[in-house]
Amino acid sequence: ANAWITGIFLVLEVVAAALVAVLGFAHSERGADALVHGTVAAEGGGTSTVTAMMVVSGLAIALFITQGFSTAVYLSEELEKPRRNVPRTVLATLAISTAVILVPVIAITMGAPDLDALASGDLGAMVTAWSNSAVGTFVSLCVALAIINAGIVMVIQNSRVLFASARDKAWPEPVNRGLSRLGRFGSPWVATLLVGLPGAAMCFVNLDTLYGVTGVSVTGMYLLVAVAALFSRRGAHREASAWRMPLWPAVPVALIAVLAYILTQQETEYLLWTGGITAVATLYW
Repeated sequence: ANAWITGIFLVLEVVAAALVAVLGFAHSERGADALVHGTVAAEGGGTSTVTAMMVVSGLAIALFITQGFSTAVYLSEELEKPRRNVPRTVLATLAISTAVILVPVIAITMGAPDLDALASGDLGAMVTAWSNSAVGTFVSLCVALAIINAGIVMVIQNSRVLFASARDKAWPEPVNRGLSRLGRFGSPWVATLLVGLPGAAMCFVNLDTLYGVTGVSVTGMYLLVAVAALFSRRGAHREASAWRMPLWPAVPVALIAVLAYILTQQETEYLLWTGGITAVATLYW
């Protein structure tokens, strides 16, 4: 049922993304050089040049935007032939989502009437200006639908993590029993509620705080993955039969440097929130 719901929503999202791309390219205000010589609206009017460090510092949010490709790993026990299908799904999803994200973003960048409109992020208003209010409303509804769809997926995926932690006896026994309980359809309903209800409560948390904490969390997670990849051919793993990363260890070393820099560019408040949550979890472990 979840696959059908999220699948239908996803089709509508892709249709909206394609519509935005077509309208953006059809109403281009600037050439392709804007993609490689970017400018942003500066405080007090005027513009400033986009630097490489500005792009890197913005990767914390960008990482979260493409985060969906890893969901197949969380759901591996529920996929048919997971050893074959999980890697294929991860790589195919990453490739498809890159196109679905980049093409409309390029179109919006070229078609936005000015930098202020581009910075405001009011996609519905831009689409309305390019076409009419009905199309603008449709795209705005699809944006809302995309947020709901992402929420559904995150609840499904993270409830599986909680379920797995209970099966691994990570909690006191009464908690393990509750979190590992399955409903009549074979889904971990207690773990799902424990993820979903606090997630719903977070709708009332400041949006900038959620962006910041999530960006830092995802950046930290990829940093840990990069460190793990760096040490993946040592000790007991040295002779393991596994996929070998090309150009190893160049990629993990480069990632560690870039991600460490990204973390230094995040606001102290978000670092403290994420660090505090991580410290509590580590202390319990």
